[in-house]
Amino acid sequence: MIPVIVFSFSRKECEAYATQMTNLDFNTENEKTVVREIFVNAISLLSDEDSKLPEIGRVLPLLLRGIGVHHSGLLPIIKEVIEILFGEGLI
Repeated sequence: MIPVIVFSFSRKECEAYATQMTNLDFNTENEKTVVREIFVNAISLLSDEDSKLPEIGRVLPLLLRGIGVHHSGLLPIIKEVIEILFGEGLI
């Protein structure tokens, strides 16, 4: 995978750019398994209420395809997961 970072000053644009990449999938099935495991383990630390927030459902499909969104509006645990996945070369 060729690393790419797309930067935007706008949270809305940041998420819009990511969702526009629906036809791109950078991860193998094995990588998707690792991404899902890391994500599920992190989300299990959240309260039931927080784990049902819309952003939780929106971010996993992107992460599975190797696409990450990182901005100040995300829950800290989501930012941490994205940073871990980035460090492991999974996004």
